Amino acid sequence: MLSNHGGRQLDGAVSTLEVLPEIARAHKGSLSILIDSGFRRGSDIAKALALGADALLLGRTTLYGVAAAGETGAARALAIIRTEIDRVLSLIGCPAVSDLGPDFIATPRRDD
Repeated sequence: MLSNHGGRQLDGAVSTLEVLPEIARAHKGSLSILIDSGFRRGSDIAKALALGADALLLGRTTLYGVAAAGETGAARALAIIRTEIDRVLSLIGCPAVSDLGPDFIATPRRDD
């Protein structure tokens, strides 16, 4: 489980998304990799899955839905996330979530 609780504790803490690729390289296939902390949109979720997460935990997204409209609001919030993921997959030419991988992520070039 990768979590920094949204990075609230330390202003210099690395994000879970930053350390995910290294952890996935070291442990993918030997354990399930779950991640949380700061995921707000379907594109965030697609990135995490492409970088090696097996699943994400979405607390705030569903809580906002519950606050707005109870169980129906939570279901609507998740439906919006699903639609955003589908849109991202279409835009990047990826046929399914299971096909996501690091090749779909553009990383900045470093001038070494």
